[in-house]
Formats: sequence, C-alpha cells, structure tokens
Amino acid sequence: MTGAGGSVAAGAAVVDALVQAGVAQVVVSPGSRSAPISVAAARRELQGGLQLFVRVDERSAGFLALGMAKASGRPAAVVCTSGTAAANLLPAVVEARYSGVPVVIITADRPPELRGRGASQTIAQVGMFDTYVLGSQELPDPAESADGVGAVAAATRSAVALAARARGPVHLNAPLRAPLVGATPPRSDAPPEPAVAGTDRGAAAPRVDLDVLPPRGAIVAGDIDVWDRRTRGEVAELGARLGWPIVWEATSGLASAPTAVPDSTRLLADPQRRQRLQAQIVITVGPFGLDRGVLAFIGEADRHIAVRLRPRTDPPDPLGTAERVLDAVPLGRTDPDDEWLRLWRDAAAAMPDRSGPTAEIAAVAEAVRTGMSESDLLVVAPSLAIRAAAAGSGPGPMALANRGVNGIDGVVSTAWGAATVWRGGRTVALLGDLALLHDQNGLLVPTAEERPDLTFVVVDNNGGGIFGQLEQGAAEYADVFERVFGTPHDRDLTDVLRAAAVPSVAADAPAAVAAAVGNASPGVSAVMVRVGR
Repeated sequence: MTGAGGSVAAGAAVVDALVQAGVAQVVVSPGSRSAPISVAAARRELQGGLQLFVRVDERSAGFLALGMAKASGRPAAVVCTSGTAAANLLPAVVEARYSGVPVVIITADRPPELRGRGASQTIAQVGMFDTYVLGSQELPDPAESADGVGAVAAATRSAVALAARARGPVHLNAPLRAPLVGATPPRSDAPPEPAVAGTDRGAAAPRVDLDVLPPRGAIVAGDIDVWDRRTRGEVAELGARLGWPIVWEATSGLASAPTAVPDSTRLLADPQRRQRLQAQIVITVGPFGLDRGVLAFIGEADRHIAVRLRPRTDPPDPLGTAERVLDAVPLGRTDPDDEWLRLWRDAAAAMPDRSGPTAEIAAVAEAVRTGMSESDLLVVAPSLAIRAAAAGSGPGPMALANRGVNGIDGVVSTAWGAATVWRGGRTVALLGDLALLHDQNGLLVPTAEERPDLTFVVVDNNGGGIFGQLEQGAAEYADVFERVFGTPHDRDLTDVLRAAAVPSVAADAPAAVAAAVGNASPGVSAVMVRVGR
C-alpha cells in the first residue's frame, strides 16, 4: 500500500468498513506491521460504535473473537501482525470452519516486494488458511486507483458479508508499507449497515415432509447454536408429536424438551440396553457423536436421516449411514406406539448410579447447573466436562462449546468472548485443569478492559483423566500411562489464577460448588474443585 499515509488511510478504511458492515467487536494482538489497523480501532472505540479487546497471545485472541461470534451469531474480527503471529490463529480458524462461526481474520503483512527475500517476520501468508476459510483475499493497494481506499473498504465489507451469510471464517491479508503510523484520517460518518440477526438461522430452509414414519424412532440432538431457538423448538415439537425419545447432548439446549430422556447419552453406553432400545429410524440434528454408545445406537438403527444446520460445514454423518442429509428439521407423522417412550423412560430410571471419578465430575456439573438460571450461559470444555454436562435433566442454562473439532485449545478465551456478548445473564465455564493450563494466556487481559460476569469452575484431576476411560487406560499400559497420557502437572492452579489477578475459592462438595457459583461476585472469578482420577 504505497504513498505517504497510504497504510494509515487503509487501516482506517478497514476499521470503518468493519463497523459499517455490522461488526461490533474487534480483537487485536499487539504488533508493528498491524499498527495502522490497531491505532484506527483504538481511536474508533474512543469515538463510539466499536468494542476493542487486546490479547498478547494470538491464539487466545482468535478464540476470544470466536467466542463472541459463537454466542451472538454476529461476525467478530481479529487482527494480528505478520509472521508466526498469523500462524497462531490457525486453531481458531479451524474451529470456526467446522462449527460454522462467522469470524473475519485480518493479518497484516509485508508488501509484496519484501516477500521471499528473507525479510524479518515475513512468511507466505496469502491463502495460508485457504483449506479452512470460506474466502480469502489480499487487500488492494490504495495507490493503484483513484479510489484505492474505497476499494479497501469495499473488500472489507464484502468479507464481513460473506462470513455472516455463509456462516464461517473469512481471511483478509493486508500488505502494509511504512510509514505505518501518522495522523489518523477522519473516520467515515457512513451509518452502520444492519447487523446480521443473531437470534435465528435467518431465512428458513424448506422443511421436508417425510410422510409416514416407523413408530419406534428417536431423535439425537447434537450441537445447536445457543441463539437458534427455532431449531430447538422444531426438534422438541417433532419429538412430542411423534412420541419419540430425544437423546440430547449438552449443547443441544433440549434437556427440558417434553420427550427428552434423562442422562440419555449414558443410557446408550451399555450394549444390552441399546439392544432393547434399538430404533427403526433415527433423525440426528446437528453435529453429534461425543459418546461411543450414541454412535453405536445410530449405527444399529434400521435407518438414519441427518439434519445439517450449517450448510457450509461437513455433513453431520460420521458413520456414513445417513440415507438423506436435510437442511432443516423435517416434518413427519407416524402411527404412535404408546409403549415406546415409556420403555426409554423406564430404562433411564433403572440405570445404576455413577461411581468413581466420573460420578464426582457429573456431580460437579449438576451442581453448576443448580447454581445457574435459565437465562445464564454455560460454556463447557471438551473431554470429560461436556460429557458430564449431559448428565442432568430438566430446565437449565443454555450450553455452548467448541464442537467444530472438539479441541482443548482456546476454552478460556472462548468463554471470555461468549461472556462479553451474552445478554441473557451471567456466564459460567466448566473446564478441566489441562484446558485451563492450555489457554492460561487467555487470562492475560489489560486492566483497562471491563470484565464480564464470568465464573470458571475448574475440575482439577491433575492431568488427562479422560484417557483412563479409553483403551490406553487398560492394565497392560500401566507402565507408560502416566508418562504419556495421564501427564500429571502436580501444580496448585490457584497460583496460575492468582498471577492473572483472578480470585478463586475452593469447593470440596457439590453443595459447595452450587453455592460458590450462585454467590460469585460480578466480574471474573474461579471455583476450584479437586476430584480423583
């Protein structure tokens, strides 16, 4: 971007265009090459119309923007400097791609003449995320046309529109030449364009009528966006009308649906119970498959129909069993079997109580729900936390997780971002010790930034507890298990929280957890719960 002040003008144009296109939150990581955009964003925040967030770790910055977009349904943007800073955004880009979250990634870069010549902090950034983004573009040089700055703004607005419309990440690479700072041009007074509504899926996809369905069917409700009330209503209505049980995962929001079965994912873990509950047809809604028993139940059904809620993401058919993949919850009718739903409820009521460490974690998850209201938001980490969150039943908070690729990275920042934009109530994040340690940089927040109402409930089992439930937890691997799977950290995690100025309390029983969550002070705090492994 040539010409005196060209980079400064381009940075201001990018920020103005983001605001005009409906972006309300921008996350920045400090860096020199991205200075024109960072300065413009900071000054735009002072003028109003934009919330700016700063994170020193680009990976945390990416997940912070993802959390905001995931909870609100509206695009958020993240800006970083060149080189490996840009590479650190990859985990969040991948999650955004597979969970259908609208995030605009803006990476500053050296101009083309400095690339491939050994220039400092310069890597091949053009198209670096192309496997995972919906679109990518190098921003134009404002000196190449009479309205070069306008071309930069137009490209930025187009990127936001694509992210919002197609539900996913979009990448803009911004080549910037010195001088990188100077007098910031006056901001545009163009009014913001209407933001994409984050309360529904937008235009409804046609609902297919499946005609007469077998009486012994089931619905498996996987990951449904917290703002997608329409889909949840359609699933609940379909289950009630057909008399079919709903097997619900923690982030479906359907625990209190009329035909939802309590602790339904654990119910299907036992092969004998599954045999008695074998379905003639299963309709799955959204991404699913956290539990092997649920996957086996779907694979053993006579028929499977899948519903994809995010058109640009992969079909939710990990077993390859779906005879059809629909883009909306279908319509249908059946000759009801009055015994079918009763059979499921009786089987759930007859399940033995949990035991061992998994029982402790499930009790903690239920205690967290008890301490929250239905207007609150629960962010759950992958691994044991999200499975434990599916153990309760009845009304409770909405739940959100990084279900695109179910990675452990970025949970702290995702929760912080979600809490920042959540308007229903407070936010609680349920995570394990390794998830906290993996993204502890997400706690390094400038003191000038306002803290959201966010409580971290950290279940500390001193390492990777979930591996003990998998094949590698068998006795024949006892000689190497702790070394490569258990990975005990042997640390007091309150020291980590104290270093980040996050106050914490210890809770040694479910009742204490519920009380600590319910009585948490406004702002960011933590509840530490130690359990066995």
